[in-house]
Amino acid sequence: MALPRQLREESDFEQLPDNVPVSATVADIEEKRGFIVYYFFVIEVKTKGGSKYLIYRRYRQFFALHQKLELKFSPEAQSGPYGFVLPTLPG
Repeated sequence: MALPRQLREESDFEQLPDNVPVSATVADIEEKRGFIVYYFFVIEVKTKGGSKYLIYRRYRQFFALHQKLELKFSPEAQSGPYGFVLPTLPG
């Protein structure tokens, strides 16, 4: 099975559509109050075309994604030729 080709040349990057996300950073953390107190992470996503948009995620959504990635890609899972150790989430 051939490995997917990574973007190595500037010309490869230029072939991507403008709406492809190229970076994401945590722009803010918002505290929400209701019956319980919880936090939303505000994530700013920048695209190749230069546009930006915000997405909002709760910590538990990051935690659920972290668990799925560990199940699939941890060295213990032996799910293929790729295995890695994810950093520990805070909290």
